[in-house]
Amino acid sequence: MSEPREEIEALLNFLLPFAEEQLTKNGEFFPYAAVVEADGDLAAVSTDPGEEDPDVGDLLLSLRAHLAEQAAGGSIRASGIAADVTLTDPDSGEVTDAVQVELDHAEGDAVDIYVPYESAGDGVKFGELVAAHGREPIFAS
Repeated sequence: MSEPREEIEALLNFLLPFAEEQLTKNGEFFPYAAVVEADGDLAAVSTDPGEEDPDVGDLLLSLRAHLAEQAAGGSIRASGIAADVTLTDPDSGEVTDAVQVELDHAEGDAVDIYVPYESAGDGVKFGELVAAHGREPIFAS
């Protein structure tokens, strides 16, 4: 069995490249998720938005509910949700685009990762990764 930190890093390394690919290709992306299953396998998770242009908030709620159900049932031991967000600096009011990755593990604390990005001529340029205490854990304490 891998350590919680290794599994969280594996999720992050799985989720970020897809975000970069989608940002380069489309300039944005809908929220998506991945999990470490109970047997240790890493798997992508999708939810059917049911419409062509779904509400991002509804997609996030649906992903969180689906992952929380899996966590409660013991079928996963870690989860990650990636979303395209904008961050506003409370001091300057400056707005920055970022990839947000909500990571949680059954044996660890939830953490939210923010990776600011700028669109460049040949793709996306990522800034410094910032970590914060997870605001919406998937695994109940």
